[in-house]
Amino acid sequence: MNTGQILLHRFYCKQSLARFSVKRVAATCVWLSSKLEESPRGLESVIRVFHRIECRMHDAPIRHLRDSSLEELVTDLSRLERRVLKDLGYVCHVEHPHKFIPSYLNVLEAPELMQVAWNLANDSLRTTLCVRFKSEVVACGVIYVAARRSRVPLPEDPPWWTLFDADEAGIQEVCRVIAHLYSLPSPQYLQV
Repeated sequence: MNTGQILLHRFYCKQSLARFSVKRVAATCVWLSSKLEESPRGLESVIRVFHRIECRMHDAPIRHLRDSSLEELVTDLSRLERRVLKDLGYVCHVEHPHKFIPSYLNVLEAPELMQVAWNLANDSLRTTLCVRFKSEVVACGVIYVAARRSRVPLPEDPPWWTLFDADEAGIQEVCRVIAHLYSLPSPQYLQV
């Protein structure tokens, strides 16, 4: 899922939300990410899951997709996958901040921050941080927020983030964006 979210953000950095259906691009990115992460799922399975989510969002009974509707969606999402790949320049390598959090916390001797930092990293994928900053900077930012929330001191002399190829300005921006995210109301889907 995380890889799919990052691919979605990358795609919409180049394309308009009004031009491409977010729901279809999201399904396409999840399907593509399943292939990239070597746990491939059939496109029909992904379509059925997204259809069930759609039904639940609208408190509608879950109806099975007709074969003609399913075939149409398979064709559309296959075409959209090629479009996503083209717009990404076929560069699909994704590095998650989650990869760095355990080792950074091990070096900082602060394993008690693991769950909070991990949750913050998951939530950060609702923002554009994954396309604006390197994963190392986002990881440092969520560790900093986790430490502040948990009142765990981190080394200041020398600054701990310099060990991890991050800068203070980047970490402050990550903190600002995450704080702003938590000040927003629950997300709602809006038809564009």
